[in-house]
Amino acid sequence: MFLGKLSGKEKEAFISLSVHASKSNDVFAQEEKMMIHEYCKEMDIPTWNEEDILSMDEIVAVFKSSELPIKKIVLLETLGLLYSDGTVDETEKEFIKEYAEKIGLTEDIVEKQTVAIKEYLDALKKVTEAIA
Repeated sequence: MFLGKLSGKEKEAFISLSVHASKSNDVFAQEEKMMIHEYCKEMDIPTWNEEDILSMDEIVAVFKSSELPIKKIVLLETLGLLYSDGTVDETEKEFIKEYAEKIGLTEDIVEKQTVAIKEYLDALKKVTEAIA
């Protein structure tokens, strides 16, 4: 939704973050892979390759220096990715918590973003059901 606001380096870091987040629970769901491909389209970048994925330290370094709105966009989109398969388990929640802490986002921001993405996905589900 908002990924066009990211710089080139932030886009690269976001795709890498998406892969790490998706794999954080040792299950790389098909829904997550599809979302990453959609992110690539949205950001007008070539599809990702496993060999090109940045390390978490490199990702954190990129987003630690980003402006607060960019940090929030990345968090929101990453949460959307994790919820795309229908569930977010404790391992994924811990991954988000640690990532957010490392880039300087508070628990309150994480909680607000989590509530927002859940409400968005619930509304999207209702709209989809209404037209089905």
